[in-house]
Amino acid sequence: MSNKQVLVVEDDSNIREVLKLALEFEGYEVILAKNGREGLDMLPSSKPGLILLDLMMPVMNGWEFVEEIKKHPEYKSIPIVVVSAYSERAKAIECNKFVQKPLELDTLLQAVSENFKE
Repeated sequence: MSNKQVLVVEDDSNIREVLKLALEFEGYEVILAKNGREGLDMLPSSKPGLILLDLMMPVMNGWEFVEEIKKHPEYKSIPIVVVSAYSERAKAIECNKFVQKPLELDTLLQAVSENFKE
């Protein structure tokens, strides 16, 4: 079975649900986290081929999440697509792709497809 998991780290429940439905329609298995801490806690039991990451979240924001994930050799190669309204601040984060909110699903799905690591 190929790894088609995407970890979505997003605090807005409506956006999480839209992303989940769109990704599942495209054949991905979706794992949902409400903040960076929850996302980090899910990594040992999941094997995502890509992480969709919001920046502005409670508990642990996107910048802190990336800082933590890069400390772990087993996770630091997972592609990260940042999904945020804060385009200028997003440039300071190490990621594979940036997708601007409000989301255009076609643009997001293309970013996922282009950056997904099998």
